Amino acid sequence: MKEIDTSGWGEFRVDDLFTLVKGSRLTSLARSEGDIPYVGASQFNNGITHYIGNDDKLHPAGVLTVCYNGPVGTTFYQPQKFWATDDVNVLYPKSPMSMESMLFIAPMIENAGSEYAYIDKWKMTDMAAAVIRLPVTPDGCPDWDCMEQTMRGVIAEREAALDSLQALAGA
Repeated sequence: MKEIDTSGWGEFRVDDLFTLVKGSRLTSLARSEGDIPYVGASQFNNGITHYIGNDDKLHPAGVLTVCYNGPVGTTFYQPQKFWATDDVNVLYPKSPMSMESMLFIAPMIENAGSEYAYIDKWKMTDMAAAVIRLPVTPDGCPDWDCMEQTMRGVIAEREAALDSLQALAGA
């Protein structure tokens, strides 16, 4: 993949783009078994640590989750409804945003949280005020088309690489 020129990008506060909502505590004793993703403080498996049946505090698909405890800053796009633990903030887009745009933004948020650690949690107010750099249109708005096209290219590259690996494994 070619290097991306970020010199013309603009700065945006996270809370200019997203509404932040704190996840909810659910003790292991209160959890019931099921097929709803339970997103917690994990760097793996899209943050999913369990599958539960509890459905009273679910978040919709199409949002980002950000750990502020444990692996601070770890950010995932959530493609289906889920329960977020109280170690996670859920970021709801303030305007329509494609999956590709959110996948583009996720590492920018992770980078913004890199100065925090387990001992110095990324408080919601600090996360909301964090500044990320994004491509912009000539009028200074986020360039959603650029972000989508970039991520479509990245996804296509990764899918081609996976296809190659699968072909080699079958050979």
